[in-house]
Amino acid sequence: MVTLLDCIYRVPSVIEGIVARREETFAPLLDAVKDRLGELNEIMFIGSGTSNTCSLTAYRFVEKASKLSTSTMIPNEFLAKTVYNPKALYVFVSQSGTSTLTQQSLKKVKALGCLTAAITEAPTTPLAKEADVHIDMGCGYEEYGMRTIGYCASILTEMLMGVALGQARGVVSETEAAAYTEDALAVTKDHKEICDRTLAWFDHNKEALMDVDAFVLYGPGSLYGVAMEGALKILEIAKRFMCVGYEMDDGLHGPTMGFTKRHAVIVLNDGGKDNHLAMGIAKYMKNDVGHAYVIGANPIDADDLGFTPASKDFACLEYAPVVEILAYRLAVDYGIELKDIKTQDPLPEMKYFNTHDE
Repeated sequence: MVTLLDCIYRVPSVIEGIVARREETFAPLLDAVKDRLGELNEIMFIGSGTSNTCSLTAYRFVEKASKLSTSTMIPNEFLAKTVYNPKALYVFVSQSGTSTLTQQSLKKVKALGCLTAAITEAPTTPLAKEADVHIDMGCGYEEYGMRTIGYCASILTEMLMGVALGQARGVVSETEAAAYTEDALAVTKDHKEICDRTLAWFDHNKEALMDVDAFVLYGPGSLYGVAMEGALKILEIAKRFMCVGYEMDDGLHGPTMGFTKRHAVIVLNDGGKDNHLAMGIAKYMKNDVGHAYVIGANPIDADDLGFTPASKDFACLEYAPVVEILAYRLAVDYGIELKDIKTQDPLPEMKYFNTHDE
């Protein structure tokens, strides 16, 4: 049986496949925008759950590469808007392509004549059929509903979309595009080692990690999206911890006053401009309150998981398996059975509300 951990370890082959097929993947999009390149001035990603956190992770790079203002929005907020930019590209993200409000959001702006694209797992999904352009997520079949492959595949697909649009607009050269591709593939270099070391890190800290009531994850820049996804994964997979993700600075404005020894703080640190904030919150928790763990740059003590990403712009994909494996181990070490899509029980909340429509 394929385990959720197997899916996390499988990500490098998915990344290699997405990179190899990138020209084929983005050809329909580039054909659709070729007559609008002069007026195109914005990209907006719309999605729920992991299809939102992936965009929170990717959108900064998409803006950097495409030189187009780029943002993200959850579909319920998007539907509440009263003004839509007619010169924007609206990209709707849903792995299954069945997210109810994401479909409604797409239909709303498509009716206004806006350009729409859907990123899903297959061209046969409802969202893909409704959009002007379908972009294959490149995830292939994923055995578990708790998306790990899909999260990473969505991030990479969105980021490479930014490069493709940058090339089409003449703001990314062939040399720069090749360098971005090489940087993306660098993610695969140490993936297995990071996964192996995360498992060992969990074993080292197991007693403390299993004993807390809640996890608080901090991340700067693209790692804010990873922090949000990590909080989501711990809650949906491990089921017994309350979790929240914060942007590195924003999470210092109030939440720190409520921390106790029953909270574990996970600090995703890239060693960049917010390094002083990362070190500050980690030292505060370690020295004065309780549990904190630095992941990535500048580990403080033996309880941290230090590593140097092999990639520069795509390093977020090297932090993703850490929070995913943390969620996995918190579940299996507590005895929670993780079932795949084929064997999982119907979700009990479906008696009360529905979030997906085939």
